[in-house]
Amino acid sequence: MALITRMSFAHTVHSNSSFLNNKNHFNSIPSNSKAKSFYSNLELASSFGRFATSKVSFRQSTPARKLVVSMAPPVPSSPSSIGHHIGGKDAKAHLTVYLDYCCPYSAIFYKTFFEQVVPHYGPKLLTTFYHQVQPWHAQSIFMHEAALAATMIGGDEAFWKFSAALMDQQAEYFDVKVDNLTRLQVCEKLADLAATVGVDKAKMLDLLKLSPKLVAEGAKNPGNAVTQQLKFEIRASRQMSIHVSPTTTLNGILYESSSSYTLDKWKEILDPVV
Repeated sequence: MALITRMSFAHTVHSNSSFLNNKNHFNSIPSNSKAKSFYSNLELASSFGRFATSKVSFRQSTPARKLVVSMAPPVPSSPSSIGHHIGGKDAKAHLTVYLDYCCPYSAIFYKTFFEQVVPHYGPKLLTTFYHQVQPWHAQSIFMHEAALAATMIGGDEAFWKFSAALMDQQAEYFDVKVDNLTRLQVCEKLADLAATVGVDKAKMLDLLKLSPKLVAEGAKNPGNAVTQQLKFEIRASRQMSIHVSPTTTLNGILYESSSSYTLDKWKEILDPVV
């Protein structure tokens, strides 16, 4: 039997109501036929439809609050609000890199690329840093949250300064260093590091703590002030099926690269493109 859509099914029930009400016609169908089974189901659906209609009529006759439910997910405020961009916005070469603050290879990549390659090309190259959280290191989440908090406090300048400091000091946040620390203690440690590059410690801790408003309303998993932005960042990498850090794309295409690449190696790759 062909599939019946909701509209066509409703139409079928309605158009066949006279047939269903005529028991002589209905009983004349052989009991083992597909038609008998079909109209039996149709009769049940018709009865349910009458019941549902009566229930709706009852509900409509009584005053009710107007409830509007939006199922649309939140969206970023602008295309550029995901990731962190540096370089020329009109550059012919656009390299994106997915890095994790707790990944040793990401730190090596960061130091070479952002401290040597990016300054070398200046406005000829646009580079976008994406947060590639590696959740098997639980503290990785807190590290990325801290970087997003730094951005909220001091903009791009604060982000790049804090990222450089965090990559340089990432060994202090490896599993063996934070294994006995609570979430709040890790955040305190991150805020102390942020303060060394001019980011207000108190403001960062305020952004990283659980939402007091939602907690007061009874929420059990309220998140904090940067949770939604972190969700956007993670979704951006998931929809690209990114798993490994570091991962790079060049002008929109996944591009095999290595944390071992030197400035000279990157010049071989980028010079023909810029």
